[in-house]
Amino acid sequence: MIHLRSISIFALLALVLCACKGDKPQEEATGATLFRNQDNTVYARLPAEPDRLNLLISTNVYARAVNEQIFLYLLHFDPETLELAPQLAKSRPVVEEITEGPYQGGIAYTFELHEEATWDNGQPITAGDFVFTLKALFNPGVQAANVRAYLDYIKDVEVDPENPRRFTVLTDQKYIIGETAVSNIPVLPEYIYDPNRLMRAVPLTHLTDTAYVARLADETNGGAALEAERKAIGDFAEAFNAPRYSREKGFIAGAGPYAFEEWVTGQRIVLSRKKNWWGDQLSDRFPLLKAYPDKLSFIIIPDQSAAIVALKDQQVDVSGQIDAKDFVDLRENELIRKLYNLHTPTSWVYYYIGMNNKSPKLADKRVRRALAHLVDVPVLIEDLFFGLAERTVGPFHPAKPYYHKGLPPIEFDPGKARQLLAEAGWEDTNGNGIADKEINGRRVEMELEYMVSNASKFANNQALIFQEDARKAGVKVNIAPKEFTVLIDAAKQRDYEMYSGAWGQDPTIDDPKQLWHSESDTPDGGNRVSFINAEADRLIEEIRVTLDESKRNQLYKEFQKLIYEEQPYIFLFTPLERIAISRRFEAEATARRPGFLVNTFIKREASPK
Repeated sequence: MIHLRSISIFALLALVLCACKGDKPQEEATGATLFRNQDNTVYARLPAEPDRLNLLISTNVYARAVNEQIFLYLLHFDPETLELAPQLAKSRPVVEEITEGPYQGGIAYTFELHEEATWDNGQPITAGDFVFTLKALFNPGVQAANVRAYLDYIKDVEVDPENPRRFTVLTDQKYIIGETAVSNIPVLPEYIYDPNRLMRAVPLTHLTDTAYVARLADETNGGAALEAERKAIGDFAEAFNAPRYSREKGFIAGAGPYAFEEWVTGQRIVLSRKKNWWGDQLSDRFPLLKAYPDKLSFIIIPDQSAAIVALKDQQVDVSGQIDAKDFVDLRENELIRKLYNLHTPTSWVYYYIGMNNKSPKLADKRVRRALAHLVDVPVLIEDLFFGLAERTVGPFHPAKPYYHKGLPPIEFDPGKARQLLAEAGWEDTNGNGIADKEINGRRVEMELEYMVSNASKFANNQALIFQEDARKAGVKVNIAPKEFTVLIDAAKQRDYEMYSGAWGQDPTIDDPKQLWHSESDTPDGGNRVSFINAEADRLIEEIRVTLDESKRNQLYKEFQKLIYEEQPYIFLFTPLERIAISRRFEAEATARRPGFLVNTFIKREASPK
């Protein structure tokens, strides 16, 4: 998921920076042999298996933690200020309005890449690689709909004929997050991902033209040129989507400081520091190019209890998303206090229960609202999250200036839930305690399967509470624990009724298109609950091009009110992150996901004293 930056971030900065510092560090530990590991490798826990090591087509937050060590963006978010800062580009772009020509009214963004930047084979990184990356992204057969949702305003790229590292991205409209969206595109080496140069023969302007793409999709449209492009596009997409470009050594490469070494499914992903990496020449001036550890070993530990054992046994140096109860216990553990610093930075994440809006049982918004009345969110925050969370009622973080504070939280009320179900035609007609209704000539009971990650203590405990409370209104909830990857695949295919989920955001202006627009209701789109609403689409499209902040904030609130009324999700809360970082490294937590940056960990020369 590409996340985008806001001019209103200054209003949030004080809050974020305060939270990012984490809890007060513990007193220095004593003993030269306190730490089990003495190498310059960071062992980082991953709470779930990544989906793939390909930033264009990955939709998994756990993959992002690995991918961002291999690939570089033009710009990225500084972990302290959370402002855009140079990474592969030399500076933020020159931004100019386009006043004439076919893209009049749009914006031109001009970048220049570092002269020192090279690929692993020694070739320079040029504008041609960026153009290739855009072609891959806009290729309709590539599984990147979630990214394309943010970039549909890009139309072409002009390369400076005098400088192959300088280029201008041309767009056809003003966009609230234009600079951030353009800047957060990872640049891929053409020689690795398109060795046969299939996409070179396809103009970028063809791929960014929706009418032309529609012609490509219609195989009744013939002609030698069109057929040649159709074949090149199809052949490239088939290869790019294949597992080898997401799993195999030799087929995964980027401009970043780390090279992919191995992926042992269910166990670990290992990256090694590149020797003589080009960014080392610039890291003093460009902090986002710093990389200190010799190796990064991402240890896959889905089970929370196993993660705590791994921490205590020093099998991992850093772990985020620690279960709230475990985190509270760790704070009281004397050994842990010697070994780790514990942090609670702001987490730009919200938890929710997703409901398949196309399911006959859940298509009526009164049913969805009834189910929301059966979730006791304050109890979840206090009893399962130990107060380390803030309740939310919509799809934006409560710290955002346009968060709708006027929408009252939906109270836990089984009586109201039963009333709403009755209004929607669901009543217990056979006396078995479960509401039922005739649908398409068949009597159907209000029995729902609820998918949860089998590794999440919170999700499983929350499901048990929900199951018990739902019975009070005649709703039978069947809990279905799944491996995280299986759960996500089912959500992508809309093969579910309800599931427990979370969406990560960045502290920036939100573009709701990826998660809420009807165009995003595709297998690789983010609208996994199949929420289809013409008014929501209209508001989203207007939000995206409204540069006036006060007008845009009002549109955001109208959108939130509509979501509140339609209830496609049951919104729960936004948590504080819970992170443990080994004190054998100098390292800080950050509000930038996943809450820590393993490349910035500096090994202490000696054990703390």
